[in-house]
Amino acid sequence: MPRALKFKYGGSEFECELNKIDRRKLYGSVDVETRDIDGNRCGLATLANDGKTLIPYGGTALGYISSDGEWVERGELKPVNLSGEELPLLPSSFDITIELEQTVTLEEFLNYSSRLVYLIGAGEDMDPAIVKEIADGKIFRFDFLYREGISADPAFLLGSKDGMIWMMVGKPSSIDYVGLDQAAVCFVDQEEDEEVGDFDFEML
Repeated sequence: MPRALKFKYGGSEFECELNKIDRRKLYGSVDVETRDIDGNRCGLATLANDGKTLIPYGGTALGYISSDGEWVERGELKPVNLSGEELPLLPSSFDITIELEQTVTLEEFLNYSSRLVYLIGAGEDMDPAIVKEIADGKIFRFDFLYREGISADPAFLLGSKDGMIWMMVGKPSSIDYVGLDQAAVCFVDQEEDEEVGDFDFEML
């Protein structure tokens, strides 16, 4: 069942279910099966560094080791800063009420690369006021954490004229644009150009 976020806008609160949209849902998917000469399905295995040992699928895992070489459970790990002081954890967005206060322009929104896309729906359970504002082009920005952590991702609520509302989770783009006003101007020295024309390439 899709998880729901609780929003607050103006004086009203409402919940919205998140339906994740990925390439599989948009374009479908293809599963490739590898079979041996007898038609039996092959399984995935990993060749160890010794070049002889085969590790079957599921035979490896990630773990955490302390500086003393002892196994550490994930739940025992604590985030710290460079001074070794423990950092406070921010709550998951599913455990709080998100206030929709900040808006951005379309140009500001396009400065972010979206890595997660969720369909909220047609706004049946949302405040009609915010549904209309989103349909008119307003974009809301807020911080989103799927689970508790030390930093949040920027998220946006935006929609279309037909009432569909989307939630985009992204990160700031690090793209530098070059315009015509930044193009280099090259000057050619006529005398040097004539000398180059007399160069004998047979000397090379």
